[in-house]
Amino acid sequence: MKRVALAAVISLATLTVATLLWRFRAAALLLALSVVVSAAARPSIDALERRLGRSLAVGVSYVLGLALLGIFLYLVSRGVLRELDSAADRLSAAYDHLRAQAAASRAFPSLLLGHLPPAAALYHAIGGARPTQLLDQALGVTRNTIGVATSLLVVIALSAYWSASREPFERLWLSLVPAPQRPRARGVWRTVERAVGLHARGEIAVSVLSILSLAVIFRLGRLPLPMLPALAAGLLRLVPFFGVPMAAGAAFVAGSTVSVVTGAVTAAVTVVVLIAVDQIVARRLLAARRPSPTLTVLLVVALVDAYGVIGLVFASPLAMAIEACVARLLVTHAQATPHEQTLPELRARIEGTRRRLLAVPEPGATQLADLVSRLAALAAEAEGASPRAGSQLS
Repeated sequence: MKRVALAAVISLATLTVATLLWRFRAAALLLALSVVVSAAARPSIDALERRLGRSLAVGVSYVLGLALLGIFLYLVSRGVLRELDSAADRLSAAYDHLRAQAAASRAFPSLLLGHLPPAAALYHAIGGARPTQLLDQALGVTRNTIGVATSLLVVIALSAYWSASREPFERLWLSLVPAPQRPRARGVWRTVERAVGLHARGEIAVSVLSILSLAVIFRLGRLPLPMLPALAAGLLRLVPFFGVPMAAGAAFVAGSTVSVVTGAVTAAVTVVVLIAVDQIVARRLLAARRPSPTLTVLLVVALVDAYGVIGLVFASPLAMAIEACVARLLVTHAQATPHEQTLPELRARIEGTRRRLLAVPEPGATQLADLVSRLAALAAEAEGASPRAGSQLS
C-alpha cells in the first residue's frame, strides 16, 4: 500500500511540475538560458577564481564577455546598416531583371514569373498602407526589441547569480534528493553542466569565427554586400540540420545580385568555411560533439511548437543536456569487493551453522546438514592444499 501511495505521489508531482513548466514556459526558457550561459562561462571563472576570488572573478568574466560582445555587435551593425539600403536596391534590380527574362521566355513557369508586379509597385503598395498600420508595425517592432533586450538582461543577471552562488544552489536542490543518492546526483548535474557549457562555447565560437571569416573573404572577393550574407550564415548555422543549406541559400541570394555564377561560388565558399571552422574549432580545439540527431529532431518538433524560432536554437543544447544526463546515469559503478575471509574464519562459520541446524526440524535439517558437510570438506581440502602450494613456492 505504501508503494502504491508513493507511486501516486511521484506521478502527481511529475504532472504538476510539467504543467507548471508549460504554463510558465517563457520564464522556464529564461531560466534554462541563464543556466546555459553560466555553464559556458564556468571555465574562465574557475581560472580567475584561484587568483581573484569568486565575486571578482565573476565580475571580470562577465564584464569582459559583455565588452567583447558589444565590440562584435558594433562592428557587425556598422556593416549591416551600411549595406541595407544597397541590398534593397540590388534586390529590386535583380527582381526586375528576373521578371524581364521570364517575360521573354515562353515556358510556363517563366510566364508566371513574368506576370509578377514590378518592384516599384510592391514598394508603392507597402508605402501606401494606412499610416495607422505602419505606426502599429513600428510600435510592435519597438516593443519586441525592448522585450528581447529585457530578456537578455534577465538571463545575464541570473547566470551571474548561478555562477557566484553555485554551491548554495546545488545544496538547495540536492536537499530534495535522499542522502545516499546525493553524491551521484551531484556528479550527474556537474557532468550535464560541463557538456552543455562545452557545447554552447563551441557553437558560439564557430558562429562568431564564421561571421568574421566570411565577411573578410567576401570583402576580399569584392562582393557588394559582404556583411549581410556573413551574418546570415553565422546565425542560420545554429538551426539543426537545415542551418548550413539555409546559410548557403542566403549567400547565393547575396551573390546572385552580381551574377548567377557569383552566387554559386559564394554559396560554395560559405559551406566550405562553415564546415572547416566547425571541424577545426569545435571538434578539435574545443573537443565538442553533436547531440543525438533523433533526440534533436524530437526536441525541435516540441520546442518549435512552444517557443517558435527560438526553440530551433535551444533544441540542440537541451538534447546535449539530456544525452549527457542519460549517459551519466547509465554509467556502471564498480561494486566494493567483499571482505576476503581466511580459511579458519570459514571453518568457524561452518561450525556455527552446524550448531544452528540442531534447532531446525526434519526433513530440512538432513538436507542442510549434507550441504554443510560438503562445504566443510571443501574447506578442509583447501586448507590442506595451501601448505603444499607454499612448500612448492619455497
